[in-house]
Amino acid sequence: MNDAFERRALLLHLGRTLQLLARILETHATAETIGELIELNPILENEVLLRHVSPSMSVEEFIMRTQQAFCGWPQALLDETLDHDAFAASVRSRLFALNARGWHAYAAGLRSEVAWFGLESPRASRPRARRRSDDRVAARSPVRANVAGAGAAAASPRDIERDQDDPERTSENIEGLSPPRGATRLNEQSLPDFE
Repeated sequence: MNDAFERRALLLHLGRTLQLLARILETHATAETIGELIELNPILENEVLLRHVSPSMSVEEFIMRTQQAFCGWPQALLDETLDHDAFAASVRSRLFALNARGWHAYAAGLRSEVAWFGLESPRASRPRARRRSDDRVAARSPVRANVAGAGAAAASPRDIERDQDDPERTSENIEGLSPPRGATRLNEQSLPDFE
């Protein structure tokens, strides 16, 4: 599957999860457990995540664990390469640690959109030393490693903060590449100066 489509599917799933948490918090749920919450609010029965977590999990614990499980996803979605194992591992360890059947059903449901979700890669099955997430990010990003080190070595070609004085410098933004200073885009109109 295309990487962009996988990122989009994971981002949409993250958004649905955040909407679910907001909905639970807005209802000021009097339910103690997820099972009771679904009984009191039948519309939540269709929520993928709620359908597969343990019905005996407390609502408060679900909210806390869900926030912990998904808080790293935005940064991980911005990484150059997706760490497939990390996405699934964060959710599995926090929400499905004692619920293997629920995990398999949840992962299988998400695999309809992201084919690799929840499938352990061969490198993940090998034991490895646990590294801090800051170390992983610093190792992937040479710019951060240079800033953290003593010298400010040559800046990355995409580092627009250090190249502000270069008039020929183009920069990236949400619309694509910005033209050099003084130049306008083809679809921009210049407005007259009013005095």
